[in-house]
Amino acid sequence: MAHLAMIGAPMLRLPRTKGLQARFLHWTSLQTMQQEWRVKGIVFSELVGFLDKAGGPAFAEKVLGDAGLEHGGAYTRVGQYPWQEAVRVVEAASRESGAEFADLCNQFGSYLFERFTVLYADIVGRYETAEELLSHVGDHIHEEVRVLYPDARPPEVRAHSEGSTLRVEYSSHRPFAHIAHGLVAGAMKHFGDDRTLKWITASEDGSQAEFALTG
Repeated sequence: MAHLAMIGAPMLRLPRTKGLQARFLHWTSLQTMQQEWRVKGIVFSELVGFLDKAGGPAFAEKVLGDAGLEHGGAYTRVGQYPWQEAVRVVEAASRESGAEFADLCNQFGSYLFERFTVLYADIVGRYETAEELLSHVGDHIHEEVRVLYPDARPPEVRAHSEGSTLRVEYSSHRPFAHIAHGLVAGAMKHFGDDRTLKWITASEDGSQAEFALTG
């Protein structure tokens, strides 16, 4: 049994998500794997790295084997892959480890931000606080992502302050709200923001959500 709860970000309270997981898997069976629904390979290669860090190489290999992937999980950073494969990989990790599907998504999001501080240090390094970075995801950071990856379709992220509270809105054509939550948590940890991260709303399919940094 892999101890996935040991991964980086502090474990934050999450909403009940078993029904949401079922909806993810329902979408997996119904949606055609069209180009516009694909995800850049760097996300998949980092997902494999997350599994390796969480449970070791044997665990990662077992999860990828159990996920039923056509290519066996041999992802390249420059490739593009259906988002449904990410769901299958996390579902397999959940079965193998006993960890909740949503918790794994959250932990992967936090791990992914930690990796971004290495892979895109020049971008992250321009900001001094989590609030400053989150406030510029849509107008600065994602524009730079499009320069690096012209065919990328990043989610829409908007943030606005209400006194000491920062509200972050996430919207995507992929159901990755829990990963987005983990990314925000990872940014908070990186910049030493000790506010509490709360869920405000979440769509049933996981494609939209709103979070609040409070306290």
